[in-house]
Amino acid sequence: MKKMKNNSKFLILSLVLVLFSTISLEAQRKNRVIQKADQAFDAEMYFEASELYKKGYNKTKNKAIKAEILFKQAECYRYSSKFKNAANFYKKSIKAKYDNSNPIAIYWYAEMLMTNGNYEKALEQFKKYSKKVPTDIKSQKGLKSCQFAIDWMADPTRYVIGKMNAFCSRSNDYSPAFGNRDYTKIYLVSSRKGSSNDNIDERTGEFFTDIWSSSLNKKGEWSKPKAEVAPINTDNHEGTLCLNQNGTTMFFTTCQSENKKELGCEISISQLKGKLWGSLNKLEVKVDSNTTIGHPTISSDEKHVIFSADMDGGLGGKDLWMVTKVARGQWSEPANLGIAVNTPGDEMFPFLHNDGSLYFASDGHVGMGGLDIYKSELDDNGIYVSAINLKYPINSSADDFGMIVERKSERGYFSSNRKTWTGEDGVENRSNGSDNIYQFELPVLVITLQGVITDTKTGAIVSGANVKLVGDDNSSVEVTTDNTGSYYFDLTPLVSYEIIVSRENYLNNKVTETTVGIEENTDLVKDINIDPIKKEIIMPRIEYDFTKWNLRPQSILDLDLLVITLNENPNITIELKSHTDFRGTDQQNLMLSQKRADACIQYLISKGIASDRLVSSGKGESEPYILTEQDSKREVKGGFLTKKVFKEGDEMSVSYINGLKNKFKETAHQLNRRTSFKVLSENYILNKIKEIEEN
Repeated sequence: MKKMKNNSKFLILSLVLVLFSTISLEAQRKNRVIQKADQAFDAEMYFEASELYKKGYNKTKNKAIKAEILFKQAECYRYSSKFKNAANFYKKSIKAKYDNSNPIAIYWYAEMLMTNGNYEKALEQFKKYSKKVPTDIKSQKGLKSCQFAIDWMADPTRYVIGKMNAFCSRSNDYSPAFGNRDYTKIYLVSSRKGSSNDNIDERTGEFFTDIWSSSLNKKGEWSKPKAEVAPINTDNHEGTLCLNQNGTTMFFTTCQSENKKELGCEISISQLKGKLWGSLNKLEVKVDSNTTIGHPTISSDEKHVIFSADMDGGLGGKDLWMVTKVARGQWSEPANLGIAVNTPGDEMFPFLHNDGSLYFASDGHVGMGGLDIYKSELDDNGIYVSAINLKYPINSSADDFGMIVERKSERGYFSSNRKTWTGEDGVENRSNGSDNIYQFELPVLVITLQGVITDTKTGAIVSGANVKLVGDDNSSVEVTTDNTGSYYFDLTPLVSYEIIVSRENYLNNKVTETTVGIEENTDLVKDINIDPIKKEIIMPRIEYDFTKWNLRPQSILDLDLLVITLNENPNITIELKSHTDFRGTDQQNLMLSQKRADACIQYLISKGIASDRLVSSGKGESEPYILTEQDSKREVKGGFLTKKVFKEGDEMSVSYINGLKNKFKETAHQLNRRTSFKVLSENYILNKIKEIEEN
């Protein structure tokens, strides 16, 4: 059997699946008041039914009937979005042992606890229900939802929200819609007094819902909402709506009733004629006559409409469907948006962003309780493939729904019946528990990068250096370091960068940085060293075995770094020098060192470095190595250099090495067996151009 949710926001879609079965009780055992309550309940008049159950409870002594009344009263409160009262009565029904015959009472008690934000107790009840009904997967969803909610509240997103008091009343106000392209007009749905029908809906105890509008004046103040007139508003319910970007066409939900019976909902269309809305046309959708549809949203090109409906062929409850315009006033058959979006629960209140992404509300996905807001993206085939929960504080334990988002900014409005909310100032504010409209904004993420450019050898600051920032979003900006050697950039979120540093008489240096994964304001610091170009640069791990010239694996890795240096500095030519220790004859050592230098040159050429940028030189044993301040940090064969033996300025000469203990001699020999390079010229490209011109 199907039931109507009596909160006004649900009345625009008529039917929901009731997940419980009642205790079979003989009608004659119930007094007349209870029978009337049951009739009102079956007619979905929950406000009236609740009052009658209160009277009937004391008129019977039958414990089974009392337990059933407590459960049904809880159901009335749940359908009326009075979740605290619902939780209390589910608890009472369980205490009265109603769950012995119908364990669903435990499930709904857990759901109401979760909706009231009592996640720890909700976890206990979901576990209890899971033990009683292990085959029902709903409990597993509930358990996950509670745990996620606890985690999300402990680590909220950066969204800032605030209640839009200008749009809100003590009644239900929800489902905002942009009224024009510049966002200076807002439409909303409200059950406040003062519209076309001042009668009370007996199912809700509230006024019928109508469409209202508010405009932004030159002072930036919103006007008091004003009710639209006929043909938009009628004596029945008007609900969730959307407009095209120009604000000239309105799609909205219209619901019909007769003799207090809901007859279903459909989508109506009206065109703006001057300052007034014209006559209504029905969105002609091929659905069963018993199907109720509503909650329209239209694409920016006005070729697609997505709506919520409980039609056959869905996944259960209300699903989101899409129709495509095939001709003027004609639409395709509805297509279900699929399992990534729809669930056995309810999916409602869709909003199509101009970039194609879809925002919607659901109680079927893992969430914080009640309806949560989700975002879904299209894949390359035009299929929605995700349902991303927007987490806290957009979502809460209550119903959160009806989000609309501006075209170019991460801001807009949504609806919620939360009882508390935390403002930008961190202060917790109370709401009346009715549906209210909230504004949200994702503040701009501020990420900066700064640092100091220094000389690798001396540690001195380098002023006048060019620092270029290149992002993978095709951005490019450059600055020159001041007399403090400093640079500064503002970075963009979700971008990876290369930072390229160059200066005359220095080798270029390139480092990377990324803002991917950064979710809060951050000041990044990256100091960068650059190598003076007029010096001999020791390749730190180009080592050779005694009498050998073949390259070790580690040596190849360091030559690869030299390849990078040469590619980043395409204007330089280098001399690559190799040395030997003093063992062997002078002639042997000269030949050996030349072979070592040539081996390095050939490897560089194999990696695409032009041969005329490279000069090899074998020095034999003629230039013993002189220890530098940095050598204590160098790793050599056999371990690290020790300051107790090797000191800055020590020359690895024959006499010096012969004076060392035997265990240190091989380390000294290895220092002499080295390869280095120095820059010969910074005009390679210019010289090549001259050669071409001369030829």
